[in-house]
Amino acid sequence: MQKPIGVLLAGAAVAMIGGPSVAADLERGQSLHDTHCVICHTTSVYTREDRIANTYLEVRQQVQRWQENTKLRWTPYDIDSVTEYLAGRYYKIP
Repeated sequence: MQKPIGVLLAGAAVAMIGGPSVAADLERGQSLHDTHCVICHTTSVYTREDRIANTYLEVRQQVQRWQENTKLRWTPYDIDSVTEYLAGRYYKIP
């Protein structure tokens, strides 16, 4: 029996609402961060008063920006994983 298209679309919408946190892998995020990010700066960059990123979206934008600047070629999954790790660990963003 086929499901009506409305049911399928509703399911897809619910999946999308979950956002990056549903797909992110905190262990992978920490591993990528510890391997690539701390080479250039210490973790104090996340806790200083005049930090650039203060929201989840801003943290993600900085992760995206720096992985592009350093030519890491991370996947969206990698970017989400590092963002989730940083947002929870340092920025205290749910």
